Amino acid sequence: MDFSTDVLVEILLRLPTSARRRARLVCRLWREAVDERTTEMHSRAAKPLLWNTRTAVAYVDDFSSSSSPWSCTTEVWRSCVPCASSYGDADVQLVGTSNGLLCLCDNGGDRTGGAVTVVNPATGETLSLPLLPCTDERFGGRRSRRWDKAYSFGYHPTSGRYKVVHVPCRFDGGYFDLDGVCDFDALQVLELGEEASWREVPAPADARCNLEAGVTSIDGATYWVTEGGGDPRVASLSLDDDERVVTFALPFAALSAGPPDNYRLAEVRGRLSVVVHDRSRSTTGVWVLEEKDTWTRRYSLHSQDLTQPHFVYGDEVVTHDGSSLYGHRRKSGPNLLCDVMKINAKDQGTLVARVWGETCFSRTFPYVQTTEPLGVYASKTPSTTALQGEGDLHRTQVLEHAQLVGLQGEVDLHRTQELEHAQLGCLQDPPRAAVAALAPMTLARVEPKALALVLLLTFFSLLLAFFSTCMHK
Repeated sequence: MDFSTDVLVEILLRLPTSARRRARLVCRLWREAVDERTTEMHSRAAKPLLWNTRTAVAYVDDFSSSSSPWSCTTEVWRSCVPCASSYGDADVQLVGTSNGLLCLCDNGGDRTGGAVTVVNPATGETLSLPLLPCTDERFGGRRSRRWDKAYSFGYHPTSGRYKVVHVPCRFDGGYFDLDGVCDFDALQVLELGEEASWREVPAPADARCNLEAGVTSIDGATYWVTEGGGDPRVASLSLDDDERVVTFALPFAALSAGPPDNYRLAEVRGRLSVVVHDRSRSTTGVWVLEEKDTWTRRYSLHSQDLTQPHFVYGDEVVTHDGSSLYGHRRKSGPNLLCDVMKINAKDQGTLVARVWGETCFSRTFPYVQTTEPLGVYASKTPSTTALQGEGDLHRTQVLEHAQLVGLQGEVDLHRTQELEHAQLGCLQDPPRAAVAALAPMTLARVEPKALALVLLLTFFSLLLAFFSTCMHK
């Protein structure tokens, strides 16, 4: 019997991303529902998220929502930690975004390495992560460290796992070297989940990161630029189970650009890129990594400043000037298929947004709204989901019992009957009860057949509830 795709999507959206990836293997209908209706598949259509480094406030900008540049900017998240100074950066800084989740680092306090938190602005959920495994307390001036620069927030599209990476690096002491030096020699990785903890991953001896060039995670890998030991190279950490580190060469334009702060890593349409500045000529070139570790120049700008660290959103290449953001599109006509998109000094572009304060204090990230619950990554201890609508104590106990049913590996007959009984016991409000029963479960390792069985039982309970309601009427 046919069932509504909207009902299927409503249930899939409440599953962990790893479970949704496995659900794609059930049939073509489920694969299309995941591909077309879930947020992780729409990263290329993401909206710009503007992060104010001074006030620790995140805004989302929709270029096409309004003709007024001021009215299309919406605040989605604000730090509750007060800014320590009106002229410096806030303690809380945005590390990165992935599928609508924000990874933040609090640089304040006395702990070396800061404190990392993952938040979902759409649901208001917050997930605090374990502290970096280092025992020394911070020494020297409290505002001399930007621990957030050494972190990256990544997502592997095949496994559906989120990982936070801390690269090996060195924090110098600042002015007059009064604050000492802090070395991180190990590459550390933390996977979001029930037993989240930092793990040391083997890395080459010369893999120390040049923090000025940035750290970025793209399509299941984390990238940074090495320093020391000869010419700088790009280091890549795969975010799959292997977690292997490899290095490859930078484009020649970056090697000949002079000091390391003349180039930085970025992302262009799901590919790694390097933004190279020639300050003597006021030009900027963007080199994109193609297949077989080859670099190709795709953008060339003169007297234009790209937003950082992300600057391509859909068809728009975004630049900034003062408090304004400008969008540039490839011109139609004979040069439509030209390999290099050129933006000269006279091409100001289209005004797409204005920000409060100077744009030099804002960073831009891709953002797509999601209702994915963070609770599935919090702990092993199950929590009782509050039933929506009318319900008595008995139904709550039955639902709690269903939540305690572990769906690790193959689902046996006894567990299936318990789950079906819990769902049929909530016929007065079946859609909410079915969703509430599924949402808290940890399905990161459920096999496709087991997941299909659980969802099919849910659909049958909905149909029985519908027929029962019709008979009562």
